Amino acid sequence: MAQSSFSQTLTVQTSIWGRLVVTCVAHMTEHLYVGVNTVVLPVIATALGLNMSQVGLLVSLRSLVAGFSNIPSGLLADLINRRSLLLGLSLIVIGLSSLLMSFASGFWALLFLMAFGAVGAGGFHPQSLAILSSAYNDRRALALGLHDSSGNVGEVLAPLTIGLLLTYVDWRSTLQIWAVPGLAIGLSYALFCQETNGTSVPRARFKHSLWEDVITNRAVFGMFLISAFRSMAQTALLAFLPLYLTLQLKLSVGTMGLYISILFFFAAVAPSCSGWISDRVGRVPMMIAGCVLSAVSIAVLPYLAPGIALIAGCAVVGTMLWALRPIIFAAAMEVTPPQLAGSLVGFLFTGNMGLSFIGPISAGIIADAYGLAMALTFIGIFPLLACIVTLSPLTTARP
Repeated sequence: MAQSSFSQTLTVQTSIWGRLVVTCVAHMTEHLYVGVNTVVLPVIATALGLNMSQVGLLVSLRSLVAGFSNIPSGLLADLINRRSLLLGLSLIVIGLSSLLMSFASGFWALLFLMAFGAVGAGGFHPQSLAILSSAYNDRRALALGLHDSSGNVGEVLAPLTIGLLLTYVDWRSTLQIWAVPGLAIGLSYALFCQETNGTSVPRARFKHSLWEDVITNRAVFGMFLISAFRSMAQTALLAFLPLYLTLQLKLSVGTMGLYISILFFFAAVAPSCSGWISDRVGRVPMMIAGCVLSAVSIAVLPYLAPGIALIAGCAVVGTMLWALRPIIFAAAMEVTPPQLAGSLVGFLFTGNMGLSFIGPISAGIIADAYGLAMALTFIGIFPLLACIVTLSPLTTARP
């Protein structure tokens, strides 16, 4: 009897956490395709004779299309009640884009196919975060934190794996091989993962509920601002920290890569830990602590000597800044109806991608005027602004 009870308990636990595991694997797979931009694209540009303006347009269009794809993806997630199918299709689109890009013969074909893949990339997160929010509403931040960590693991693995592939095969064969994870995991998720999000909002009430509970919800607007400021800091930091290390400190590219890898390692671990803690101590205290420590750690980076001090500084920045996102999203989901989780995620992600360009542009102006060290210190202002919003009445407002 005891053995049977233990077996049943184990089966239930496996079923409960299995959804989280497979969704995290899907998220890691989605982030593997970041390597197409960071590693394969320079090789493609050389092979096809693209100029830097064309390369910049490819990357910019991908980001723009991915950003605006979040809104329709979120609306579909809540309207048709088929989040598992839509998540699987998003991965299939990304994998198919990689496969078709391997046959591209010029710039315009690449432009279209990268935009096509961006639709899948932009469509993924409203589905995955809505699925986890619904399935783990009592441990929401932990689930979202593990989801974030899995994506960061994908970004760490992608350059290493794609770099190894490019050592042995050409870029076309690399893209064909790289298409397999998206196609295989996307198809498996769409076919075998059951829906967990329950009932959707009736279409007659959907527009009214979307307007009242998401778009004009003061608490959601507060989380929107906090998330946007956090994204501005992240985008600007990833653009200017490598420049500071190589141009200001005169470090080799290999040494610079080591510091950035350390930052990403702690960025991969932090969301899982912060999500687990915030489920116990609350969202607002964790956001305040994370914002303040992010601001301080970024601001002091230029004053740290290369070596142990700078390594520790990168570790703290990676931990604090990346730990904030699952807490912010969990807090936003707790002030909106669960049936609108997809629309909420689409709203937040579109805002992040649409406004994060402010960070690099403003930091670049500071760098031109006062130098790279001052630009890094300036970037610390963004999490400080997020902290001010966190302390405002917006974070405690309710619909």
